[in-house]
Amino acid sequence: MFCLIRDIKRTPTTLPIKIEAAMKLLKILLYILLGGAALVVLLGFFAKKDYHIERSIEIDASKAMVYEYARYFKNFEQWSPWSAYDPNLKQVIEGTDGALGATYKWSGNDKVGVGEQTITAISPDRIDMEIRFQKPWESTSPVFLSFEDAPEGKTKVNWGFDMHVDFPWNGMAMFTNVDAGVGKDYERGLETLKKNCELLSFEKYRGLKAMALDMPAQTYVGVRKTMPIAEIGAFYGTTMGAVMEALGKKSINPNGAPAGLYWKWDEEKQETDLAAVIPVLEDPKLGKDFQVFQLPAGQALVIDFKGSYDKIGDAHQSMDAWMADKNLQAKMPVIEAYVSDPGTEPDTSKWLTKVIYFVEPKK
Repeated sequence: MFCLIRDIKRTPTTLPIKIEAAMKLLKILLYILLGGAALVVLLGFFAKKDYHIERSIEIDASKAMVYEYARYFKNFEQWSPWSAYDPNLKQVIEGTDGALGATYKWSGNDKVGVGEQTITAISPDRIDMEIRFQKPWESTSPVFLSFEDAPEGKTKVNWGFDMHVDFPWNGMAMFTNVDAGVGKDYERGLETLKKNCELLSFEKYRGLKAMALDMPAQTYVGVRKTMPIAEIGAFYGTTMGAVMEALGKKSINPNGAPAGLYWKWDEEKQETDLAAVIPVLEDPKLGKDFQVFQLPAGQALVIDFKGSYDKIGDAHQSMDAWMADKNLQAKMPVIEAYVSDPGTEPDTSKWLTKVIYFVEPKK
């Protein structure tokens, strides 16, 4: 009994001591947190806010082929390094995929966040985009993909990102290697892009590489006419200039390279039925002097032909051999997209023309 009474009497004096110790510990932790926060704010005055992250890779495939694969958001879902972070990632594509203004939206777990990416400029050598993060933080940054010819027919792809970190969070960024962290994801994504492009089925017909692609719907504006084959060059020069002038007056940018649409090519009569056109996002309503041609999405065979236009028949003969081998037939019109500008590239051996045939099983 005496021992019990002794312990009861000691408790009131011991408890305040324990509470006091706990309060001191909390104060110390609070001071550490406040000191850390103050340090971050202080560093924020001196730390940089802008970071440029860029990685490159060489892919054993033609530039036109890699570009054609990389430009579409539907394919980005396959090589994005962040898709693996969330198996339930929700992805939506708005607008015409692969074209100016197309937007890719995603929503996922904490590792992926929520955001969207829009194509802001597009050319045969570069695709510029704006990426807007919404969660876990809000920010807007430019990102780009560029494509260069590399030795031995390969393609060098550069993937770049300019990240801005606002004050005071830029102070915290000093404790991490931002370039290494984000760059690691970029490297993994480019490796997957390389693998996917090199695994695409390539075949050679009459010495030319051929590839099969799912082409999106496309709108063209221009003029269609039946004429002697010998007059094609003059017709192109006059018509393309008139279309570009009309688009310029409405401040409308082309959605790709100038092209020719062919419905008929008669060697015996030396006559052709064709249209000289410019690709656009939608009907620009240029008036009665111009026509609008809307081609639906579909499976297409594509050959990248490098050389003078007077030798492009080699590409069409290769296409005929390919279709015969695969038991396919063409759906008119046939497309020739003139990627190179003869006005800026005098070397005809470097002129690139994409010969595109929409196809279906032969009946």
